[in-house]
Amino acid sequence: MKNLKLKRLTYAVVLGAFTATGAQAVPLDGGTLDPLTIPKYVTPLVIPPVMNNTGTLDDYDIGMRQFKQQILPGGIWNTINGRTDAFPPTTVWSYGPATDPRPDSRALGGGRNVAPASNSQFNYPAYTIEAVKDTNVTVDWKNQLVRRPDRCRAVGGNIGTERANDCKFIPHLLPVDQTLHWANPKARCDKGELRTDCHGQSQKPYRGPVPIVTHVHGAHTGPSSDGYTEGWWLPNASNVACVPRDGVTGDPVRKPGAGEYVCEGTIANLLTDRDGALDTNIGAGVGVFEYLNDQPSTTLWYHDHALGMTRVNVYAGPAGFWLIRDEAGVNSETGMQSGNLPGPAPVAGEDLVTTNFPADLGGSREKYREIPVVIQDRAFNDDGSLWYPGNRAFFEGLNVKGTGGTANAQFPGEPELQIKFAGNNAQDKVSDIAPIWNPEAFFNTMVVNGTTWPQLEVAPSLYRLRLLNGTNSRFLNLSLPIVDPVTGNQTTVQKHIWYREINSNNGGYKGPWQPDQQPVNELYMYQIGTDQAMLPKVTAIRTGFATQLNYNPQAWAFQQAPYMEVNNRLIVGETAQMAGQAMLMGPAERSDTIIDFRGLPNGTVIRMINTAPDSPFGGTIAGDPPADPDTTGQVMQFVVNTALLGTSPSDERRSPRGQLQNADTAATSPWDLLLGPVEGNATPPATGSRDLVLIEEESALTCFDVDAAGNQIQLPEIPVAGVCPTPTAAPFGPKAAVLGTTDAAGVDSVTLWSDPIVTSPDLHATEVWNIKNITADAHPIHVHLVKYKVNGRTDLTGGPSPTVPTPNGKEAWEDGWKDTVITYPGEITSIQAEFDIPGLYVWHCHIVEHEDNEMMVPFCVGGSQADGGVCPDKLFPAL
Repeated sequence: MKNLKLKRLTYAVVLGAFTATGAQAVPLDGGTLDPLTIPKYVTPLVIPPVMNNTGTLDDYDIGMRQFKQQILPGGIWNTINGRTDAFPPTTVWSYGPATDPRPDSRALGGGRNVAPASNSQFNYPAYTIEAVKDTNVTVDWKNQLVRRPDRCRAVGGNIGTERANDCKFIPHLLPVDQTLHWANPKARCDKGELRTDCHGQSQKPYRGPVPIVTHVHGAHTGPSSDGYTEGWWLPNASNVACVPRDGVTGDPVRKPGAGEYVCEGTIANLLTDRDGALDTNIGAGVGVFEYLNDQPSTTLWYHDHALGMTRVNVYAGPAGFWLIRDEAGVNSETGMQSGNLPGPAPVAGEDLVTTNFPADLGGSREKYREIPVVIQDRAFNDDGSLWYPGNRAFFEGLNVKGTGGTANAQFPGEPELQIKFAGNNAQDKVSDIAPIWNPEAFFNTMVVNGTTWPQLEVAPSLYRLRLLNGTNSRFLNLSLPIVDPVTGNQTTVQKHIWYREINSNNGGYKGPWQPDQQPVNELYMYQIGTDQAMLPKVTAIRTGFATQLNYNPQAWAFQQAPYMEVNNRLIVGETAQMAGQAMLMGPAERSDTIIDFRGLPNGTVIRMINTAPDSPFGGTIAGDPPADPDTTGQVMQFVVNTALLGTSPSDERRSPRGQLQNADTAATSPWDLLLGPVEGNATPPATGSRDLVLIEEESALTCFDVDAAGNQIQLPEIPVAGVCPTPTAAPFGPKAAVLGTTDAAGVDSVTLWSDPIVTSPDLHATEVWNIKNITADAHPIHVHLVKYKVNGRTDLTGGPSPTVPTPNGKEAWEDGWKDTVITYPGEITSIQAEFDIPGLYVWHCHIVEHEDNEMMVPFCVGGSQADGGVCPDKLFPAL
């Protein structure tokens, strides 16, 4: 049963709705809180404030802490919506200014030690860091995962009197699999080697102090500040004794004893800064990182990146937006030529009440027209706690051995997974399957900006949403249907527009403004930017279509109305994409998007829906069952409130005859924006290429079969060349998804994290990476350090892409700079980048469950120290 590929989960368990019997859709399993009991669209969309600095411009002390937050309805949200919801708060981790007190939202209707709160910036997601292009930002990232970080001086707290137990570490909220290749601060490696960052011995979840290392995703910075996954550090806790590390190898000088840990990762303080100089920037629970911001204006984000545990660290909460603005650019955007973008966005000094409470409660949330939006999926227990799978049997839709038919059965009535697992020394020769790790993880509740299924009241105006897919494994396919507020079914409304005829070839003739009505049942999402920069052209996206808009002021047009739209169709002709595809986003991808709410009747409801699957994405929306329409198929909701018109200077003001009265401040219609080329819009000519490959692995040690009771059982045999001797048996899998290389003869070879580095671009080389995906699923591939261009896609034989129906296999929104790209199964995706800073970085799949189990490898720019580079010699093949 589980010799199938990653996308072929047991649909009866994971999807529920989409079984062979065609049963009614049901939510995903996971957690004791039924997602159907959580009321939707009653909590407001949180508008993230800006992170406070230390008092010095562009300098931050940021801690990662544990606290509670009102993610589910109730608490502080009852103050805003007038309801009486009583869902408990959720314990999370996230970032905030290291000297802030514990959140206390009692004055706002919340609770003690419960965020969001006006007295503390600790929040999930973390507040936004605003950076300026070409201006360095320094951050002291402090591991504050101790009992009372606000009072513990050793981790940067300074509130009140420190008490005896305040500085003791706290264990992880979620199950950490020690048999993976992970940080392993106890240095208990499966092969007995004396080091950290290795496969561990124990099958039990790790309960020691938690390693962290922050990565600013998409940042162009030196290796020592990139968040290299082996460069982690523990909290400077009172009950942690640090074993010294060898200054050359990074390995511990002796085996840790009771209460002892290795307090930094193997590569900590062995990396170089942007100039190639050794940077000893980690110690005493702090990593001092410097970010150059010498790149185009864009939407980045920061999150944890510790080896083998990113999935659980990030799921616990720590992530936030990092926005780069270009003070020399139009609208502070690099390369933009003309037009006004919607605004304002929150600015430094505006607190939680200002940004998130309405005017009648002392705030001004009504004014914001630029909002960063992170979409995630989570599952909860009845007590409000986060739920994450704690055993491999869950992925199979089975019970843990010995629990079937008992009160501990996770799937009552289902059989058991009865195989051996890696770890515990005696067993690691008979299994290579991790006991806790799940190959992917999908959850049954959508969380947007830290609340479940929120709602945003909008003026009939233009809004700019910086969208981020912040999920662990889930692809998103987003669209904006207009829905009946009672039935939830898609409906049509009449959109009021003003237009006038323009003919530049007839003496610049401009006709009078005229009113009109257009029937609409779905709003366009106008994408203006992607991962690393603004796009060269605005791309209009709706279900089934993605069209680049050509700015042409000499053409006949309707001004201040969608001149390319008549009856919701583009006059110039739309570009079709795959059936059912709308705004498709893989994990970690960003989309800077404008939504046009102008002219919609008061009370119009627009719902952001998701039709990507509740399972691994096979590459086509039509080929995968959609998300459960009652839970994960819904994301958030917008409701038009005409009373809000005029609360922002970017809202249009028109005379009774349609004359625009504030053209200097009004946001420009998306089709009239002139974005233009971004600096260095074309990569330099390629100096070389690499053929890389994505591979799926099954067990090399475990053959399984199904017994008469339906249990998956391990047989006393091992696979030979991928085939089990017993005809009805198969290798258990997936074991892992991995990366590799393809040689000139077309032979694929696996590269594991612990293998010598095989990818080492020359400094300032421009390389084409041809990434072949021979797995069953799509993978979002992220390359650290660089921004890159997507050259296109082909099938495995070099023919046209079967997934992207364009001449070069490139999506309409992929003309801009990227740092994460979707690689479709059965295709080769080509990217091109210049590698311009020497040192050690990584590339990986951003399905973080994959990343945590071998689908990540290092690469070195400029070569080893022995070859005149800066990367440690020990990482390269021995001569």
